[in-house]
This record gives sequence, C-alpha cells and structure tokens, in this order.
Amino acid sequence: MIFDIQRFSTHDGAGIRTVVFFKGCPLRCAWCENPESQEAGPELLFDPKHCIDCASCLRPEAGGFMHRNAEGRIAPARRAQRALGAAGSAGGGRPAEPAAGLTAEPATGLPALAELCPSLAIRIAGREASAEEIIAEVMKDEAFFRKSGGGVTFSGGEPLAQGALLRELLGAFAERGVDCAVESCLAVGRGALESVLPFKPTWLVDLKHTDEHAFREGTGGDLTLVMANLKLLAETGANMVFRVPVIPGFNDDDASMRGIMEFAADLPRPSGGKPRMDLLPYHDLAAGKYAALGRPYPYPRGLAVSTPRLRRQAEAGRALGLDITIGG
Repeated sequence: MIFDIQRFSTHDGAGIRTVVFFKGCPLRCAWCENPESQEAGPELLFDPKHCIDCASCLRPEAGGFMHRNAEGRIAPARRAQRALGAAGSAGGGRPAEPAAGLTAEPATGLPALAELCPSLAIRIAGREASAEEIIAEVMKDEAFFRKSGGGVTFSGGEPLAQGALLRELLGAFAERGVDCAVESCLAVGRGALESVLPFKPTWLVDLKHTDEHAFREGTGGDLTLVMANLKLLAETGANMVFRVPVIPGFNDDDASMRGIMEFAADLPRPSGGKPRMDLLPYHDLAAGKYAALGRPYPYPRGLAVSTPRLRRQAEAGRALGLDITIGG
C-alpha cells in the first residue's frame, strides 16, 4: 500500500531521487506533514473549494461515500466516517480527541469515486501496488540517478511497517545498481529493522526527542524502540543521517535540542567520520491536508521556529562534532 511516487526530489538523499511513499505509520506526530500517510488503508480527501457541485459523486456507482449535508452542500457522508486516532495538541503535548476522518469501507469503492470527480475535489490517498509496478515506475528515472548520483528513497508513513515489500524492493534495486535510502521513524520492533540491514541502504532516521514522556505526548509512540534501533544501526556501521523536525513547544528549546545532539554524538561510529544531522524547521504547509481529511490542524497558522535560535543550536551541535545543516 503506497500513496505517492514523487520524482526529482533533491532533499531525500544524495543526488536526484525518486521517493516512494508507503502508507501506514505507528506514530501519530502532531505536526505530521503527511497526515494521509498515517492510516494503513486508503483514505478520502475532500476539498470543497474545488467542488463544482456536479453531483457526479452522488451517483449510485460512487458507493455512497458523499452526500448533501444539511446546508445542501456536497460533503463526505457521515456513515463513511470513523476516528483516525489521536492527533497531538498544538504544543506537542496532550493528545487531542480523535478526529473524524475518512477511510472507505469497502476500500475498493474509493478509486471509482475519485474518477467520477471532474474537478479533482476528491482525492484518494492509498493504493495497492506490486513490487513489479513500483520498480517499473522508478526505473523510468534511471538516467537521472546515473547522472546525479541519486537513486530511490522509501518514505512514508513508515516503510518498515511493510517489511516484505521493502525487502523485495531493496533487493531488486540493489541488483540494478540503484542507490537506496530508507526514511524511518524506527518506532518498530527490532526484527523489522534486522530483516533489512543486509541491504545496507542509507538511513534517514528521525530523532525527534530523547525524553520518553515528551516523545509519547507528541507522537503517541514508544521512545525505547527508537533508541534501541538507533543504537543497533550505529553499532552495525550503517550510513545514517539524523533528521530532526524542530517543532515549537515540543523540542525547539535548548535543553531538548542539546539532549538530541548529545545522544547522536555519543553513538558508536565504527567507520569514523562526523555524524550527519539535518535540522528541519516546522512549517504549516500540510494544514490543507488535515482539512481535506476532516481533521483539525493542531497548530495555529503562522507559527514558526526562530531562525537565530536554530543557528545557535546548530553551532552548539557542531561543537559536539556533528555535521549539521538547517533545512536538509
């Protein structure tokens, strides 16, 4: 189950890359920029601003997922709604009440629904794709990989949550000489990680916090899994890039960032060299996706991370021996 294949990416590994986005994630980060990636199944996104009220989505073959609401406007039907799970609060603190989102039952009706909408007001996030389909699509960009030193990056969602597919793709691209990277939150069991270590991809690993309570409040996940997997990757000499989303009220304070940087700097480095870390400043570009999913966006619009603070924290990290960039 994937929800996008993005071409010509220059911020997800070396060179020009094609990114395959896996659907499903064990975490529920309050600031997630791909909220449509969290649920494992297909989801319906509806943008009323693009709706031309043609009523195509109200036909019987549309599966009953849309209706006219009390105001006479076309909207997702209440009977198709279910809770998506807790979304964090604006401060990355207490989880909010579960928000009403949309996951089709049965999912097979959703592709037909999207095809009926001529204005693209309805979008479906999530589709089944075989490894062969994904490989064929990615290999269309082989010339760009060869020229730029790029390759394919598996992102999400969480690629390790679909371990069999990930292993098949890593093996197939290794045979083709295509460089692979895996972007992961590492909030998975040790076995899931161990199963793909032999392929030796570049790891773009999230390091969101080093305080267990803050991590659980902001993401709903178990930090001990993440820490153990980071140590395992370090001990095996994996090529890692730490990616730190810098989130106001969650980890942008000096104490939190110091804990993150000290943890990264203290991990074993069998191959030597400086640990690489990207500080990724918070942005609210995903707010429209939350609205389309029927979920409240948990942060006030216009919120930003202080640039001087980021620069100061980056310098503190460099003093610890980290190779740090701001923005990836």
